Amino acid sequence: MERLTKFRQLLAEGKFEGFVVTAPASRRYLSGFTGSSGVLVISKDEAILLTDFRYLDQAQEEVKDFGFQVKEHDPRIWGTVAAEIAKLSTGGRSRWGFESEHLVEKNYRALNERLECGVLTPTEGFVNQLRRIKSATEIAAIRKALQITEGAWARVLAELKPGRTEKEIAALFEYYQRQLGAEGASFPTIVASGPRSALPHGAPTDKIIEAGELLVLDGGARYAGYCSDFTRTVVVGAAPTKQQQELYELVRRAQEVALGGIQAGMTGKEADALAREVIRAAGYGDRFGHGLGHSLGLEIHEQPRLSPTEETILEPGMICTVEPGIYLTGWGGIRIEDVVVVTADGIENLTTSPKSLTSQDYPRQ
Repeated sequence: MERLTKFRQLLAEGKFEGFVVTAPASRRYLSGFTGSSGVLVISKDEAILLTDFRYLDQAQEEVKDFGFQVKEHDPRIWGTVAAEIAKLSTGGRSRWGFESEHLVEKNYRALNERLECGVLTPTEGFVNQLRRIKSATEIAAIRKALQITEGAWARVLAELKPGRTEKEIAALFEYYQRQLGAEGASFPTIVASGPRSALPHGAPTDKIIEAGELLVLDGGARYAGYCSDFTRTVVVGAAPTKQQQELYELVRRAQEVALGGIQAGMTGKEADALAREVIRAAGYGDRFGHGLGHSLGLEIHEQPRLSPTEETILEPGMICTVEPGIYLTGWGGIRIEDVVVVTADGIENLTTSPKSLTSQDYPRQ
């Protein structure tokens, strides 16, 4: 109920008669409904979840503490949505917001053509104004998801041997996460070795991992709907070379500077600059081509981001990844990632796994 009350305050501030929620993560955040099909119709007095026959019993159970009533929609859902808007509108051409970043043009047109009253008004990031500040319950779920991921990392370390394939390691990692209680992976696991480690989002392949190669593993678990995100880079089956060690220490130092400097009141751009300046000063600025991090929650990528263009001011309760990297085409790449919570006096790092380029330095399970 608290989330619905806060959302209605946003509606009043935006002078909206009501709002249509279609994004699955926003729908779950506001109503508790975890099914794959449904639309929320929210006014100042009513909150309705429209879904189909498959989910009626499930929905009744899930939304009972969130202040929503459940209704079955007609085969053509947008006619039902339009009918509910007509019932809830107080007259005239009242403003109804919708998530323009999610509602595709075809569905927008289907709804708009059926409206006899109400004007659809596009918004971006409207529900995220609430979602970007995590509650203690949400932080606990993310912490648990991260513990599962770190536990899977501790197990998969024993499998990081020359002769295994990237796909094998990715499959084992996701299996271990499931064993430890994950609902599933929060995104497809990245395992990239050798020169392929220079691909920031390198999907695992049948490539055989060779001794002395860099290996980047980037993965996460989903627990109670919430995501974790975690990256470590190691050298497999051999001692690191001088260049590997030097670049690893540079990335680790950049991350440490960021972890020590991020605080409430700064912008995402300023947080990004903490690590970026360290890497730029060492001559690798053009090899750090992505932002320092992003928020996460019910989705793996949420707002705000830590990037050179992000003007959002960081506030206590925001979750961010901190993941600087250096990527050299034809040679390899290095990335280290932790998940932190912004606090009133800095950050709390939820990630506990050590950081070392030598795989033997990590504890195993």
